[in-house]
This record gives sequence, structure tokens and C-alpha cells, in this order.
Amino acid sequence: MDRAGFAKACVTSAAAFETAVMYLFEDPWERLRLLRHLMPKTPLNFLIRSRNLMGWRFFPNDVVALFFKCIQRTGIQWVKIFDGLNDLQIIEWHFQVAKKIGLRSSGILVFSESPVHTDEYYAAKAKELVKFGVDAVLLADASGVLKPERAQTLIPAMHQILNGKVRFEFTAHSCTGLADDVYLEAMRSGVDLLNTASLPLAHGESVPATIEVMQHARRMGRELRVDEQRIKEIDDYFFWVAYQEKKPIGKPVLYDLTEYSKYAAHQIPGGMMSNLVNQLSELALLHKLPEILKEGARVRREIGYPVMVTPFSQLVGVQATLNVIEGERYRTVPQELRLYARGCYGKPAAPFDPNALDRILAEGSMEPIDPQESFDEPLVDKVRAEQGSFKSDEDLLLSIFNARKTMEKFYQNKKTIEMRPLVRKPLVALIKELANRRDIRLIRIEKGPLKLTQIG
Repeated sequence: MDRAGFAKACVTSAAAFETAVMYLFEDPWERLRLLRHLMPKTPLNFLIRSRNLMGWRFFPNDVVALFFKCIQRTGIQWVKIFDGLNDLQIIEWHFQVAKKIGLRSSGILVFSESPVHTDEYYAAKAKELVKFGVDAVLLADASGVLKPERAQTLIPAMHQILNGKVRFEFTAHSCTGLADDVYLEAMRSGVDLLNTASLPLAHGESVPATIEVMQHARRMGRELRVDEQRIKEIDDYFFWVAYQEKKPIGKPVLYDLTEYSKYAAHQIPGGMMSNLVNQLSELALLHKLPEILKEGARVRREIGYPVMVTPFSQLVGVQATLNVIEGERYRTVPQELRLYARGCYGKPAAPFDPNALDRILAEGSMEPIDPQESFDEPLVDKVRAEQGSFKSDEDLLLSIFNARKTMEKFYQNKKTIEMRPLVRKPLVALIKELANRRDIRLIRIEKGPLKLTQIG
């Protein structure tokens, strides 16, 4: 992968960090250092979700600054940062820190289909990011709802604002079957960089495949700096891993107008949808799913059309489920939705429906919350004072991000990271696989004058 010529590689996120600590008992910092060692040429990229960094909690400025310094020490060169509400004031500090210490940054604008997420809205947000000094602006369609005809107006509107000042990047997920066509429009409209995935890991809820996007780009006369032969080898390798570990491979989704219209109304993403289906099945309430999805569209409209990414997809999905199952809208309201309504997560793209807001805040405080008031409150020194010295800043951050019991379990079970043997010779891997098969009695391999025969 390092020799393929990628502009950069996104190698981790909060979810990967949490998985390493909570389930694999591997040091996530060491994982990054090993990746840097194995990929010395390709710039490595870290995906960061707003002020959360890890988990659901908002962290103050000193934690963000220390976190950025630590990921830079492991070899990360780029950070790409988004806020689920596209409230860029929440993450302005991130870009300041990145620029100060020499990290390059991509400011992500998350696309959503709604009356308020207009071309003008995104152009204004792009202008704001340029003022923050980002190195790139990434338009990201996490829900896969951007249509090619909308891309024909949206991308040029943003391109006019960026105007070569910073790099214009684009990504779209393939869950509705539109991403490949939208990528074509992106290339026609002058986008500089597209996010892709290896073929067996592409399509479905993922993004378009590298090899297929390359083929489209070549037909359009676009310059390619990626080595196609290397890409094919990468695809072959991950097909092999999927076979060995009995994992499914990505399959293209065919666009269906009826299904798209239903999905675009609620935009509940695939990961949450699968959890919702499982939970309803366990409660023998799966027949309620269509009603819940319809209610989800209504809830989303009433609470300001949030972009359906974490945590807002969960807020909408949970509230819609409660409304339907209880038979009364907003009879039960989770605390997280109340906090969102009071401004704890930032400013939504549109105001709340007044009637829904009254029901949501019927119990408890109605006092508005300004999340930025707590950003300057020091936390790093406070943790040091309470818990004593740490072996490293990296260990200190893990203790900030995770509960004490989680860290105790992590240190009790911590394992050395096992390096997967590289398959440098596919023929050797093939012979080993054939030798392990009990349903094959005869193997004959011929290449020129060389002939090998094995009878099982």
C-alpha cells in the first residue's frame, strides 16, 4: 500500500482506538507507530469527530492540544475533522492547534438532504473553513443521499469559494447506489482528491472502489498518480484475507427511486439500522419498523434537520422508537436529546419546531447551554493531580478517554501486537492452501519445463 502512490491513507479513528483498548487489549498508540514504520512514504490521516475525540464526552482545549501532539509523535501527518452539526465554531480550536504544531488538516463538511442544507449553506461553510487556515476542505456524504444532479450545482458552488486556495476533497458512501455516479460528477467539477477503498472492502455501506474510480478517471482523461498494478495486488490480498477469515465482501447497491425516497426522509445510517432491526426483533416488534422510520423522518425535521451521523442519528432513532412503541410522542425523552435541545452539542442547521421543543424540555431545566464556555477549563493538570504521574502523555490520554475499570482491564490483559505475515508470493499461499484442503486428491502445477505433481 505504501508503494501504491496514495495521496494519503486514513488509518484510524476514535472507534479503532476504543476497539484496541476495550476488546483487543492492544496499545492503540503502538498500532500507529507500527503503521508508520511499515508505511514511511504515505501521509497517514486520523479521522476526528468534533470535541468528542473519543466516546461521547466533549473535551476542553488542553486535551485536544495534547492529543494532537501525541498523534503527531506516532507519525500521523494529517487530521480530518468534522462536527455532526457542521457547527465549525466548535472545532475551530482543532485547526488552530494543527497549524501551530505542523499537522495538516482537512475540514469536513457533512452533506445532508434537507430544506436548509442548500448550496449556499455549504459554500458559506467552506469559506469559513478557509478562514480557519485548513489545508483541505472535504465534502462528505456519509448517508449516500447526494444525487448526481445536485452535485452538478453543489460542487461548483464550493469550488468557486475554494478557488485553488486549498485542496478540494470528496467522499460519498455507496449505500443508495449513487456514489459512483456522483464521483464522476466530482471529477468533472474539478475535485482534487477522492476517497476510495480496496475492492473487497468497497460498495455497500462503504465507499467506491479504488480500481473502478481509476478506470473512470482514465476514461475522462484525468491524471493518475496511483500504480494500478499495486492496486490490483492490494485487492487480491484483501480478497484473500476475506476468504481466510470467512468475511463477506462488498457488493454494489442498485439505485432504486422508491427505496431512496424512503431512506432520504429519515437517513438513519446502516450501522444503526442493523442495531435497530436486531433490537426490534428481540422484542417481537419488527413489524413496527416502517412506522418507526416514518416517525424518524418527522423527529429529524422537528429537531433542526441534524446530519445523521453519531450522535444525532442515535438521538433521532431512539426518540422515534420511543414515540411509536409508547403510542405518545415525546412521552419519554432521553437526557441526551434534552441536552441537544438546550445547545449542548452546538447549533443546529435549523431551529426546533416550537411544539416539539416544549415537549422535549417539559421536564428539567430549559436554560440554554453554551458548550464553548467549558472549552478553556483545564483538565489535563487536574487528572495528573488526581491520579498521579503517568508513564507518558499517551497513557494519560487513555485514562482521560476511558473509565478506570476499562483501563484496569486493559492493563491486566494487555497483549503484544502480533504482526500478520505478509503474503509476498501469492503462489506460495496458493500451494499452502491447496495442501491443507482435504477434498483435493491431485495437484499438478506446470510452468515452462517445471512440472510438480502431488497426490493426496
